[in-house]
Amino acid sequence: MVFKIIKKNTPLLLCPAALVISAVALGDSMVTEGDLLVDIQRVNSVTHMDQTLPETPASVTIIDRRMIDASPAVDVVDLLRMVPGLQTYFVNANRPGVTYHTLGNSYPRRLEVKVDGRSVYESLFSSVEWTTLGVDLADIDHIEVVRGANAPADGSNAFLASINIITRSPLIDSGWNLRGEGGSNSIRNGSLSYAGAAEELNYRARLSYRSNEGFDNFDNLILDDGAETITLSFKGLWTPSASDSLELKFGVSDSDIGVGKRDSIPRKLDYQYQHLQWDHLTEKGNKYQFIAYHNLLEITDYDEPLGFHKALAELPDSPSKTALLQLPDKLIIDGESNGESERWDTEFRTLFNQWDDFRAVTGIGLRFDRVKSEDFFDSQDGISRNSFRAYANFQWTASDRNVLNGGVIREHDDSETFSSFRVASNFQLADNQTLRLAFNRGYRAPTLLESNQTTYIRYNEDMILDGSIVSDPDINPEQLTSTEIGYMGSFLNASLSIDLRIFNEKLRDVIGERREQYADLDGQINIRDNTESIDVQGAEWQAQYRPNNNFLVNASYSYVKSNGERLWRSTPYVEYRSLEDNSPGHSAGLLVNYTTDDRLSLSTMINYQSGMRHPQGSELDNYTRVDLKAAKKFDLNNTDMEVSFTVQNAGSDYFEFYEINAFKTRYIFGFEIGFP
Repeated sequence: MVFKIIKKNTPLLLCPAALVISAVALGDSMVTEGDLLVDIQRVNSVTHMDQTLPETPASVTIIDRRMIDASPAVDVVDLLRMVPGLQTYFVNANRPGVTYHTLGNSYPRRLEVKVDGRSVYESLFSSVEWTTLGVDLADIDHIEVVRGANAPADGSNAFLASINIITRSPLIDSGWNLRGEGGSNSIRNGSLSYAGAAEELNYRARLSYRSNEGFDNFDNLILDDGAETITLSFKGLWTPSASDSLELKFGVSDSDIGVGKRDSIPRKLDYQYQHLQWDHLTEKGNKYQFIAYHNLLEITDYDEPLGFHKALAELPDSPSKTALLQLPDKLIIDGESNGESERWDTEFRTLFNQWDDFRAVTGIGLRFDRVKSEDFFDSQDGISRNSFRAYANFQWTASDRNVLNGGVIREHDDSETFSSFRVASNFQLADNQTLRLAFNRGYRAPTLLESNQTTYIRYNEDMILDGSIVSDPDINPEQLTSTEIGYMGSFLNASLSIDLRIFNEKLRDVIGERREQYADLDGQINIRDNTESIDVQGAEWQAQYRPNNNFLVNASYSYVKSNGERLWRSTPYVEYRSLEDNSPGHSAGLLVNYTTDDRLSLSTMINYQSGMRHPQGSELDNYTRVDLKAAKKFDLNNTDMEVSFTVQNAGSDYFEFYEINAFKTRYIFGFEIGFP
């Protein structure tokens, strides 16, 4: 349940300079004056240029503020269930996984995730730590999801798709906001924020708290996957003139994580970020941007160190213990199960806008990544990488009915140099109807973990060696070749929009693990190498119907057919395994919202997913999940109050990733109050 109180006639604090900056200069992190009044119809996450949806060289899903308010979602991952082809799941209750089309493992990679253009991709796990994202639903203005490879804009992390979460501008409102939620599974969420202004400076600060007890216990198993997170964030916008703006964002978070039955070590996550963006608009309409950010994630286990020698000493004498003692030193862990992941990134970008039919954006960037983990790298020293990128994207209006897009990026790090590119042609078939043909060739460089992991020893309750992971020193970048046909149509005076995408994706040199048997031990070593080859074909569509401000329907469907194989074992014999069932063949979503004239809002969100087997999880049956939300707004002393009640999974239980992760019906109450 949510109470929402917002001041009526809240001043937007929009001076003329701020309007100019918002409309033209601030790129992907800011809103325009039109954005304050109507639904967002333009995106810039695809090319870093402000484009209408029919102009973009890729399919894009926009989750705007109205959809966020209407949905029964309680976190960002819940919102992403509305995106066709995007697969969301929970490895445990506090480690979400998000992937596109296929390859959904415990730490899914190949998907770039950004907040206001700042990458939150963590080098240590080669994935996204959603727990430390530090974004409250109330902070989000909209989300842009590029469905398809987006390397020419976002680099090799955007191998399959990219997500840009764009937070609300400090220009939008002012005053205090208090928010809280509580319900099943001991869900306790709350936040306090303040937005204000001081001359040319507009700012918003938020303190938030989130906790829950994780998944319901299943079959008398104690999963221990609860979490508690405290986050402090700040966003400030300084506009000293009509041509210049400076945006500063920073945040810190502290999380206590119980990681579940399959990963029995609780963790403490400390995360911080700093993000600076400068924008300058020239008289000719060109724009210069300088962007710099820093991310730091520190992980600490609460248990005693996993020192392998210490554990080994506690074993009774046995042939297994003798065999363990005979292993090479490089395969023996003798350190704490802690880690660090750090990234420094700078980028300079130029947008050329002075020509009528041709626009272009160019950029160069430098990045420094550092990771440290005795478990992963068998070393007390950190491992680092310097990388450089240069890119260019252009849009050429060749005729009244044809728009051409092209983009290329050149990336270089300490060991690899490769290029990714994209070309697309958009044809206007008729008024408000567009056909798009696109071709992508992309590469994804091995992460620091994939190319440098030396040791990770697992053992069961009897302390018998189960395996270890060692990276092949000659591991190669992954390759992607994709083609697509897209259609966009707008009907019924633009109240109905339809987006269709048909795709063919070929993934080669996909990085996975193959097993080799030890000669003198009942266990194996896993070699991280280019072990997989996958072909993915399918189609997806999304439709949205908004006849007025009272009614909203958003529907999506995805069909994915994957064929591929994985080199599973190389010794003592060669074994391949099929990857055909590692993604859901069918998935669908539906959001329906109706708001009466007296401000009663009723919503239903339905999600269906066919059965599949997670590569590192369990084989799961198909499921249908139904979420419900009812909300009512009231007038209160020149303010607005909203009261809501949410039910998640109103139907039968289903399971996430593992067969023990039971998602049962949940009831959530809350409040939100705004005051000057």
